Amino acid sequence: MLRKIDELPVVLTSFAYRSEYFPELDGMLATIKEHHPEWGIIAGKGPVPGAALPTLEVVSLAGNLHWALPVPLNLDGSEDDWRKVTRMKAWWMSRVWHHLAALEESEPRRVIWLDADARLNGKLDIELEPERETIAAPRDLDPDYPDLDIICSGLLFVQGAAGGPVERILDRWSSACLAQIQDLRPPTVPWLDGDQEVLNEVIADLSDLKDEYKLLKLEHDKYAAYANRDGTTLPGALVDQWQMSRKMKFPECRERDWPPPEEARRRADREKRNYGVSVE
Repeated sequence: MLRKIDELPVVLTSFAYRSEYFPELDGMLATIKEHHPEWGIIAGKGPVPGAALPTLEVVSLAGNLHWALPVPLNLDGSEDDWRKVTRMKAWWMSRVWHHLAALEESEPRRVIWLDADARLNGKLDIELEPERETIAAPRDLDPDYPDLDIICSGLLFVQGAAGGPVERILDRWSSACLAQIQDLRPPTVPWLDGDQEVLNEVIADLSDLKDEYKLLKLEHDKYAAYANRDGTTLPGALVDQWQMSRKMKFPECRERDWPPPEEARRRADREKRNYGVSVE
């Protein structure tokens, strides 16, 4: 029987790496606490000054912790900095997954990532089988690149048991991203690639697992609605993505006045629409 995600115990997670993202994370978490006050939260901010490796201060279900990335980032002020930092997400998701195991949280584990610059406009209404291994993410069908059919990772939900296919995907994704942080390849797509492109590759490489879990491809304009450059948003979106990447990808854009002020982004009277979810 299908159940909505807001009826299930879920851990929401995200991090802010670099100070520009700190207020973004705080604003995002405020919308989670408003619409899903019952969810657990694991969130991090970094880097911690003076640490030998990139380290984040973590507010977890076990109290305050420090988590260190196992490899150096070697940021140099170029556009590759953004590409490396995004790849930290894969390691973080795997770390959160295994952190819950260490706390002996009941299975299946359910973790949802939301980018720090996202804002939730209402309760998430994703429907899923509560005991089935599941990955859910918005599907991006870019009309400019019709041959590319990918899932995005600005919102990413994972559900599964220890040693299951979802855990295998998370761990492989983490390993691949950590390797690429140390030896960053050229972009494989017409834009600056990040963690989500690696995730899509891992899912494709582990195609032998496809019958062991369900991949939910969500409506992009509902669950990952990109805000326009003039600050307008899509009606009916449950999740607005404010695209801090427009500021952070390129060194010449770092001083850009973006995103808009917080009060300009929060709307209580969003139009609500019904959207379907395709299952593949």
